[in-house]
Amino acid sequence: MIIYRGESCKGCSVKRECTRGPARRISRDTRESLLEMMRQKLRGEEGREIYKKRAYIVEPVIAHMKWNRRKPLMSLRGLDKIRGEFSLMCLAHNVKKIVKQVLEGSVPYFSFYEASQSSVLGYRMEERTLVGAQV
Repeated sequence: MIIYRGESCKGCSVKRECTRGPARRISRDTRESLLEMMRQKLRGEEGREIYKKRAYIVEPVIAHMKWNRRKPLMSLRGLDKIRGEFSLMCLAHNVKKIVKQVLEGSVPYFSFYEASQSSVLGYRMEERTLVGAQV
């Protein structure tokens, strides 16, 4: 947080309109420039279109995890622990979605199992490139 303080407020003719204290103080968050850049992006047509997508892609998932799963706050403290806890919440959410799709029959269990064994877990002996690494 950066705090600016007026130096020549004592003799200023508009001091009464500006401040009630001895000098005008303006505080500015150090991330204010980042916030302003994001505001500029969102004001444009492309930014509004991207932000509209967030409303139905990201927000419902977060809301579901927070309220329907009774998890409005994190249990742990510290950035690394929070990341781990949030990753577990995401994992549980994704597993639930997959199980639901398998039970509904929209994703056949065997094709899902085969795909997970071959590409994600790397059980087959074939060489596969995942994120630039040989598996």
